Amino acid sequence: MYKVVVENECACFIKSKKPYEQEFEKSFLAYMAAEEMVEYMQKNFCKRHDFRVDKSTDGYTYKVKMF
Repeated sequence: MYKVVVENECACFIKSKKPYEQEFEKSFLAYMAAEEMVEYMQKNFCKRHDFRVDKSTDGYTYKVKMF
């Protein structure tokens, strides 16, 4: 299983009620979900942070990080 995990949840993320963690059968599905989440966050959140997707060292987790 491949996971998408949000690290360092900001207040906007918590208010959005989006899932903190999601699981997928295929790597590309997890990556696409992570990228879609980043795009949503960039467009709809308060604009104080930037977000990006990083693949973890285990190769099975995509982390959505706030900067």
